[in-house]
Amino acid sequence: MTREEKRKIRLQIISLLDRCEGCIHKTKLGASITECRRCPIGQKLVEASSNFKNIPKPIERMWIPWTTDEEQFVIKNYGKVSCEEMATKLGRTITSVQSKIKKLRKKGLIPR
Repeated sequence: MTREEKRKIRLQIISLLDRCEGCIHKTKLGASITECRRCPIGQKLVEASSNFKNIPKPIERMWIPWTTDEEQFVIKNYGKVSCEEMATKLGRTITSVQSKIKKLRKKGLIPR
């Protein structure tokens, strides 16, 4: 689903919520709003919002601690190999490698 398609659905939902403003079936519970699924507007809201259920969620990134071998690899190859190449070899992101280099510099294990 493209960004523009998502935008159109969100605008459609906002329009439906505006039409449903005075409805007696609408309830507010804290920060959430519940629409009646029996009224025609509520059914359209459910239908429009169901389009978002099929969108894959982004992959959750999990923090994986660095091993001693990985740190040694970075120390040994710093200045010889680019961060991109180290990241590829280690199966980590470029940002992760750059962050590790910064930490190793602070410890004095990599020269500035």
